[in-house]
Amino acid sequence: GDDVATAVWNIYQTQQYNQFGTERFAVLLKSGDYGELQIPLGYYTSVAGVGTSRDEVLVKSFYSNDGIGGEATCNFWRSVEGVTATTSSVAWATSQACPLRRTVVQGDLQLSETGYSSGGFMGDVIVNGQLDTGTQQQFLVRNTRLSSVQPMGGWNFVFVGVQGAPTSMVGKPYGLSVEATTPAIAEKPYLVEKNEEWWIVVPPILNNRVGPVDNPASGLEWISMDDVYVAKPGDSAAKITQGMQTKKGLLLTPGIYNLEGAIVVSKPGFVVLGIGFPTLVTTGSFSALVVAASNARVASILVEGGFASTSVPTAALVQWSGNGGVLSDIFTRMGSFKYRGCPLTRADVHVQIDGSGVIVDNTWFWHADHDDCGRKSDSAYSGNGLVVHGADVTIYGLKVEHMMKDLVWWAGTGGSTFFYQSELPYHDLAFGSQGFSGYYVDYSVQSHRATGLGVYIIGDLHMPTAYRAPAWAKMSNMLIWCITGSVRQFANLICTSPGTTKCLQGNQCLNDKACYLSRLPPAPSPPPSPTPSPSPSPSPSPGPATCTVGSNVHCQNSKANCKGQECCPDGSICPSAPNSWKGCPKPKDYDCTQGAALPLFERKNMSSEPVEPIVFVL
Repeated sequence: GDDVATAVWNIYQTQQYNQFGTERFAVLLKSGDYGELQIPLGYYTSVAGVGTSRDEVLVKSFYSNDGIGGEATCNFWRSVEGVTATTSSVAWATSQACPLRRTVVQGDLQLSETGYSSGGFMGDVIVNGQLDTGTQQQFLVRNTRLSSVQPMGGWNFVFVGVQGAPTSMVGKPYGLSVEATTPAIAEKPYLVEKNEEWWIVVPPILNNRVGPVDNPASGLEWISMDDVYVAKPGDSAAKITQGMQTKKGLLLTPGIYNLEGAIVVSKPGFVVLGIGFPTLVTTGSFSALVVAASNARVASILVEGGFASTSVPTAALVQWSGNGGVLSDIFTRMGSFKYRGCPLTRADVHVQIDGSGVIVDNTWFWHADHDDCGRKSDSAYSGNGLVVHGADVTIYGLKVEHMMKDLVWWAGTGGSTFFYQSELPYHDLAFGSQGFSGYYVDYSVQSHRATGLGVYIIGDLHMPTAYRAPAWAKMSNMLIWCITGSVRQFANLICTSPGTTKCLQGNQCLNDKACYLSRLPPAPSPPPSPTPSPSPSPSPSPGPATCTVGSNVHCQNSKANCKGQECCPDGSICPSAPNSWKGCPKPKDYDCTQGAALPLFERKNMSSEPVEPIVFVL
């Protein structure tokens, strides 16, 4: 009714231009026909139908219009899922971190208005009208049913497991990548209200899928809210981790969580679900989230590096060591933001995946190229956006921007990427001369597959190469694009060995702005990995001699530091934790509280007053 329309309009008035604000909102719509309800979305707003299917929640429309500067290139952090839009046309003018999921659009779906847009992701969607990509530079469409698609004018479009996918792209044949089936995927967990009871529903991993999920879906796991720890801003990492111990899931409600340590997932099959873009902020050199369990599910979170240092190394913002599992809608950011006092911050790695068989579905790992602190973010530090050590990791919709080392460093064998978008750090003109690239598959990797890739330059940056990968990697439809300069700022498109002696150029170049390489040419298979000879187990590395409880010390066998009641990247308890504390999945590798080390540095706790979550249940 009118109350619902007024509520969503008031949220939009607050969030329309609130790019770096602290407010977060989740609009949860129970089953029903909401008639003429039209829902505008601004920053940090998630709209979710909480019926058992997308057909149970009907609205006239949801929409995102052109934003700052009359464009959609800064329209970030908003989402829609679980609804049916009945209008003749829906405008979804968005860029990164704006997923559209489990939704029906009965009319046309416009992915832009008149301003430029830089998306994007949609999955498990049905569009009964026409899909118009409009001004979108790039987009991933996964497991969707389309009636028709307007001719596309952007640069890189990837369709995976899509019914009705286009078959050609005029003038840019390598700008379109189509995969008939999705090798392995699980849709994102979601909330359901049924008979006045609330559940987290967890879809299963399915292989070789085509089109959206059948309705009703089968194989779902239903987790009662009695088995879920519900976290609110103001909860500490220790309190959240402790609360998870007897539960099957964690629900992160809207707001900003200033963490004094890592949230640790240690139970196999555990589910973490965020609503309303809950923002986990590190205040030290530790991770925000450590997943040490197998087959975990993590969805719909924003992680911010808030450690006020540019010289002390850090653990990855998200550290995933468990085998299997799925990450859905995982977003990170680094920079200097006014709500935290404009500190200079550091994160050496945004996301690190050490486990094997992990699936990742839609990301944006962002070092801010603009902020509300006079571009102070240019002096903050992000190392790698993504580091992969695990084998057989599959990623759909990988987006990484403005890191100061290789944006992606992939060292695990058997990996696959379906869609990649990146912007190099145009504030760091030395980036190329230091040997870094936009997408680096380690030359020791035995197999790797990737399709629909884009590496972009803005400004005066010059690069020896955009991509690095061994010659036997199966990579196709690779793009380099200089948005404001000449494509000749890339000396090469890809190099298949260290240095620049074995490199390739594009085989289709357009107006001195962009070049495509349709695929790496066939190459001999890599030599088999040598079988290592047995060797005795190494002795433990010497630990610090002595320390006081709570001292800042090195984690064993890691470059990361920890302090007291924190977990190391491998899931072990920090050496300076009190012996009574058991908040990590693994025991101490070394106990310096009984031995001899000194604190290495002091961290400043950047915690501020928590922002209370605002959740509308309509």
